[in-house]
Amino acid sequence: MMKNMNDPTSNLSQPIPGLFLIADFLTPDEESALIQNLLTESSPPFKLSNFNGPNFSKRWGVHCNLRDRRVNSPQHPLPSYLIELIEPKLSTLNNPKLQNWKMNEANAISYSKSQNHHLEDHVDDRFLSKEVICNLSLLGDCRMTFTRVKDSTKGLDKGKKGDEVKVLLKRRTLQVLTGEARYNYTHGIRNEDILGDERISITMRESPLTDNKK
Repeated sequence: MMKNMNDPTSNLSQPIPGLFLIADFLTPDEESALIQNLLTESSPPFKLSNFNGPNFSKRWGVHCNLRDRRVNSPQHPLPSYLIELIEPKLSTLNNPKLQNWKMNEANAISYSKSQNHHLEDHVDDRFLSKEVICNLSLLGDCRMTFTRVKDSTKGLDKGKKGDEVKVLLKRRTLQVLTGEARYNYTHGIRNEDILGDERISITMRESPLTDNKK
């Protein structure tokens, strides 16, 4: 059966509980324009980072201060080119978890395979950010490794601690982490699982501001 390219849910898959993949979330032209904006935008610039592995990164919106356990006001607002592209598309997805979700934080990471870039296994902060995390793959494909951090006997998901699942993230795919995938698996990308020379990802979260009073 042919896919309806006007219906994003026709490209939906769920490789592990709580993880939703929407292939071809962007058109090639939309991807190209988004990458161009990311690379030519001077504020904020991409900077070398070693957080969760070496890469080049930039961020917008509120800032989650993991050390002080606070969510601080933005230094750089979310760019209009990102909001105007992503929000209308998210509104077409038939996922109850996204109904009241609104990003106020985003970061872009640029990976270079030749520079041994990778993403170390981690779980995004369980408390500072809300449940839903959206991630958009650009420029190249990769395999992301999900590793269960505790046993589960719920429903059909009889996973054991340490179980690994490799998930192919093709360029232009939107990844939505919720529930089990969000809280009970680490996720990471080995250098050998970056399947081209370069890859860019954009991760989007909703992180409520904390009270600034001490």
